[in-house]
Amino acid sequence: MTGRCRFAYAQARLQARFASLPSEADWQRLSAARTLSGYLEESRDGALKAWVKGFSAQSDSHDIERGIRGQFTDCAERTAAHVPEPWRDAVLWCRWLPLLGLFDHLQRGAPVPRWAARDRRIAALLGDDGDPLHDALERRGLTPLLDGDAGDAWQREWRRRWPRCSRAFLDAVEAVGEACAAHLRQFGRSSGDDAWALRRALRADLRLQFHLHPLQPAAAFIFLTLVGLDLERLRRALLDRALFGLGEAA
Repeated sequence: MTGRCRFAYAQARLQARFASLPSEADWQRLSAARTLSGYLEESRDGALKAWVKGFSAQSDSHDIERGIRGQFTDCAERTAAHVPEPWRDAVLWCRWLPLLGLFDHLQRGAPVPRWAARDRRIAALLGDDGDPLHDALERRGLTPLLDGDAGDAWQREWRRRWPRCSRAFLDAVEAVGEACAAHLRQFGRSSGDDAWALRRALRADLRLQFHLHPLQPAAAFIFLTLVGLDLERLRRALLDRALFGLGEAA
C-alpha cells in the first residue's frame, strides 16, 4: 500500500497528461491539411499545440527530426520528475530512446546526420570530427549504447535501473517492455500497408493497460510509450508535408 501511496502524485499528473493526448478524431481532422503551414496552423488549436509550437512553415526535415526527438526527451524528463525517487533513474533513461538509431549509425562510422548536428544535447556528446566523446558518454552512462545493438543495450540498462519493489509492480513493467518488443518484431515483418494498423492496435492496447495499472510504475512507462507513438505519427505527418507538400504518404 505504501508504494501505491507514493505513486498517487505521479498518477494524478500522468492522468491529466494522458487525457490531453490526441484522439483519433484529432488525427483525422488534421489529415485534411495538405501543406506543412496548413497542418501547423490547424494543430495550434488542439491536442498537438504543445508539440508543434517549435515548428514553422520554414522548418525543414532536419528541424522536424530534431524537434520531435526533443519533445520526447522533454516529456521523459518531466515524467521522471514526478515519479517516486527510486523509479526516477529508470524513467529518465527513456529519454535516450529516440537516439538509439543514431547510436547504431555512429557505431558504423557513418557521418553525423544534419538533424543531429543541430541538436545541442547530441553536440555535447560528439567531438568536432563527429566521433563520440567517450568521457561525455560515460558521464551520462551511455557507453553501453555504443557496444553492439543499441536497442538491446538500452533494455539491459533499463532493467538494471529498476529498484527493488513489489514483484507485481515489476511484472507489470516487464509486460510493458515485452509488449513493445513483440510489437517491434511484428512491425519488422509487416508490409508498409500494415504498419500503421499495427501501431494503432498497440496504442489501443496501451490505453487500456494504462487504466488497469493505476498507482504503479508501469503507468509511467505506458504513458511514455503512448507519447512516443503519437510523436512518431506527428513526425510522419510533418515530414510528408515538408518534403512533398501532400497529405498522402509518399
